[in-house]
Amino acid sequence: MPVQTVSSHKVEGRKVEGQRRKRSRLYDLRPCDLRLLLVLALILAPGLSLRAADWPVWRGPKGDGIVTDAAVPTKWSATENVVWKVEVPGAGHSSPVVSNGHIFLTSFDSSTTDRMLLCFDRKDGKLLWKQSVLSATAEKMHKNNTPASSTPASDGTHVWVTFLDGEKVAVACYSFAGKQLWLKSFGGFTSAHGFCGTPVLFGDLLIVNGDSDGDAFVAALDKKTGETKWKIDRPNRVRSFSVPLFVEVRGKAQVVLAGSKSVAAFEPTTGKQLWIADSTTDKFVATVAFTEGLIFATGTSPNSTLVALDPTGTGNVTKSHTKWSDTKTASYVPSPLAFGKHLFVLSDSGIATLLEAKTGKKLWSERLGSRLHHASPLLINGLIYCLADDGATYILKPDEEYELVTKNTLGEECHATPAVSDGQLFIRSATSLWCIGAKGTAKHP
Repeated sequence: MPVQTVSSHKVEGRKVEGQRRKRSRLYDLRPCDLRLLLVLALILAPGLSLRAADWPVWRGPKGDGIVTDAAVPTKWSATENVVWKVEVPGAGHSSPVVSNGHIFLTSFDSSTTDRMLLCFDRKDGKLLWKQSVLSATAEKMHKNNTPASSTPASDGTHVWVTFLDGEKVAVACYSFAGKQLWLKSFGGFTSAHGFCGTPVLFGDLLIVNGDSDGDAFVAALDKKTGETKWKIDRPNRVRSFSVPLFVEVRGKAQVVLAGSKSVAAFEPTTGKQLWIADSTTDKFVATVAFTEGLIFATGTSPNSTLVALDPTGTGNVTKSHTKWSDTKTASYVPSPLAFGKHLFVLSDSGIATLLEAKTGKKLWSERLGSRLHHASPLLINGLIYCLADDGATYILKPDEEYELVTKNTLGEECHATPAVSDGQLFIRSATSLWCIGAKGTAKHP
């Protein structure tokens, strides 16, 4: 996975910059973007063969939920702008990823206890194949979790998945033909809330978060062989499910992770800890966000926390590099959006809040119509898309004053964060996979 930058795909000169400025005044390309794109190119260089419109990992190419794709619709329903809809075998809360003409999902079959990897054709939603990665009795878990909550990762030729096998975290690699190439396990995982350790890619490394109440760890594996390149213990041993985020700080990449009663950054290639900030929040689910040179972390268990951290320090930076904090504005499961000068937080109960990123000043806070949110919001063409558990998507304008652009309803329960590719939204509901878009506008293999 590349480091986070302002643009979500390859910048096409002044044309793209002009489109962005016309669409929204909230974020503009800066002079440092060229340097960031060079860093991005270096990270992508080792064997990553992604198409520009792929959505290869959770929350998109940069893991930040931000994309510019003018063909993505703002209006749909269960019948309007539906390109196709197909049934999904089994159950799960993992998100779809789109890679080289394929859509991958993980799922759990309660009748067989199979933890499955599913592959669909992105053109028409046809199920191309399904493979049982492993079979194991469903673990003890939170009522809002499933045995298939971890989203796959892909590089255009292979796909990686993680599941819990008893007390072992299992990591597997598959070809696009559905052949398992390797499987590796890490023991000692314990969690009353179950498992969700979504893997992410950094060059030739696959990084897995194994935060738990047991033998907690973060590890980097060789994506081709499964060989452990580095593995570090997490000292506080507290279950957390945050997905690592890559950022660029002073010309160097950091992998930042919230969890284990802290927010910490590591060197992606060695696992060396760069800095750590202690937290009064024990368990994190939301992934951190990054803009204006600051890291933002939020959680609610057991204490509500929203904190802004300067990632330029070393060692314990709790006091020295905390820029601001807020105990009243926080989310547990939905990850925040950070873009330009703004930070957007969506609480699990549907309270949407826009803040100034540098200061934490609250611009507005409004309750949306749905009371439960587990999907993370996305910023698409300068508009914020918030998918609620009841299948309604609220599209907001991130301006100085609150404005609801529209509300779209599918009528099916939804927990997973959507994927975006070539002008289309891919939404996983409790039973189905939806492709939303204007028919005939998308180009794909």
